[in-house]
Amino acid sequence: MFKNRELIMARVAKMPPGEKSPSKRYWCLTCKMLFSMEDPICPYMPKVCINTPIPVELAGPESTVCLEKIGLFYPKIPQKMLAYVAKGNPEKVAAKWVDIYLAFLDQWNFAYKHEPLQTIKSFIITTSGSETGQRIRPGEITLVLTDLEKVWDSKVFFSILEPALEILKEKLAVDQAFKLDSLDILGDMDTGRYYCPMCSKFFEFSTQKDSITCPLMAQKCMAVPTDISKIKYNLDHLIRVYEYTPDIYKRLAEAVDAQPGARDHLSRILTEEWHFAVDKQSMDAVCRLLGVKDPK
Repeated sequence: MFKNRELIMARVAKMPPGEKSPSKRYWCLTCKMLFSMEDPICPYMPKVCINTPIPVELAGPESTVCLEKIGLFYPKIPQKMLAYVAKGNPEKVAAKWVDIYLAFLDQWNFAYKHEPLQTIKSFIITTSGSETGQRIRPGEITLVLTDLEKVWDSKVFFSILEPALEILKEKLAVDQAFKLDSLDILGDMDTGRYYCPMCSKFFEFSTQKDSITCPLMAQKCMAVPTDISKIKYNLDHLIRVYEYTPDIYKRLAEAVDAQPGARDHLSRILTEEWHFAVDKQSMDAVCRLLGVKDPK
């Protein structure tokens, strides 16, 4: 990827090690990503990354924007599974999801109460996978979710989001009334799907191009995420990403009742949209990491 890789690796090897987290929870000040892992070493580029992940006990993530990067740029597979399993009373689903979300923020030592609107926006992006615009007036905030129908039935999602916002307003001391709207930007165009050969991450956003600039570190990363139809990868690469990514989606999925056909639905997303070769072992791993299960 770059000519002086060996020199960088040698220099990184001499740098002081990071501090270990007793809870195995870390975040990165540079790429703003969250990691669940044993040691304070970048899990994606351990030999060339000059950063050490920060234990949340030492300093909590600066903003819930960290979660937005996962919701906006990573594959929408977890959100599509939430859309499949979130059946039943939407108010009950909303209450469970808000409790899980805020408990997650507390466990990861987010100082989220000083940024209530950002926290609400991050909740929406995490659960929907949609970018969220705002039209803010003194007594009213209109939230505009873009391309929501790529992932959710908008009526179903709004039926959950409306009561969730009322709970979040109370817990975060937000006085303005919320209105919800949606805007279809991509239309019938396919969402872009990419794989990065350097960090083995997958991305899904905007429209399909042959390659993109890294959406996580656009000014720093020298790798080139590439259209999945033009590059080789396998499901183990995605499993590895999910193993290091915090389990917020697993918690949200397990909070609602299991739905018939959930495992088959996930298999179709993996094979038809992402062209993964799926066997029972790898499928079991993805289901475990995303909290996907069929009723017993």
